[in-house]
Parts: sequence; C-alpha cells; structure tokens
Amino acid sequence: MGNAHPSDRNFDFNDPPREKVSVMKKIIPLVLGSLLLLGATACSDRSDTTATDDGIRTDQRESDARARDQRDGMNPAAEGEQQTTGDLAVDVRNSLESALPGSRLAVSVDDSNGRATIDGTVRSQEQFDEIEPLVMAFEGVQSVDVQATVDPN
Repeated sequence: MGNAHPSDRNFDFNDPPREKVSVMKKIIPLVLGSLLLLGATACSDRSDTTATDDGIRTDQRESDARARDQRDGMNPAAEGEQQTTGDLAVDVRNSLESALPGSRLAVSVDDSNGRATIDGTVRSQEQFDEIEPLVMAFEGVQSVDVQATVDPN
C-alpha cells in the first residue's frame, strides 16, 4: 500500500464531490435563464395595459359626468350655464382621451384668459395635430398652448 499511485485514490477531502459539481452545472443556467425570462417579461410591451387603462378611464369619465350632474342638479352645458374652470379642464381631458387613444395628457385651463395648456405625450404626429382643434371646440377656450410631445411607445 505504501507505493500506491496518486490516480488510484478514491477519496480526498480537498476534491469537491463530482455529483455536486454536476448538479450545480445544471442548476446555475436554469436559475440564470429564469431570471432573464422574468426580466424580459417585466420589460415587455405595454399594449395589454393600454386596453385596460382605456376601459378604466371610460368608467372614470362616466363617473365624473354623473358626479357633476348630481352636484349641479342638472347638466350645465344643456342649460347654457358657464362651466367652472375645473369642469372645463376635465371635459377637455376626457374628450382628448376619447379621441386620442393611448395618449397621456394633462390639461389645465386659465379662467382669466381662457388659455388651455396641454402637456404629456401622444402616440403619433397625427394625434398631436388633432389636439388644438379638439380643444378649441370647447366654449370658454380662447387659445391653446400645446406642450405635448410625440412618443410612439
């Protein structure tokens, strides 16, 4: 036994078990692949959320209109009464959201001069070009300051 060749050894505390190394070689790529798949899924296209957001916003627009009708006791536009600036801004925003799907716009209206400011993003140049005519159609709006940008994503 004293003259045993080093390749004849069966066990050495310094050598890692071959089965553990083999399992680790299989598990590490699986874990890394799973993390990459999870990351890619989290960064995927938001097209599914847009349809849901539009449905939620439609419900919100209807709810806004009902609340205003209940608050005022009637529909001010039908009676020819002047809308408040907040109501006008909400109506303009709702109109833009309906006419420009996928847009993300904020609207403010200055009551003293009738100037509407539109900020945010739209999906195309065609949508951008529609903003000013849509806003000018509202009674009480004298001018439009479009600060929105085109973002196709």
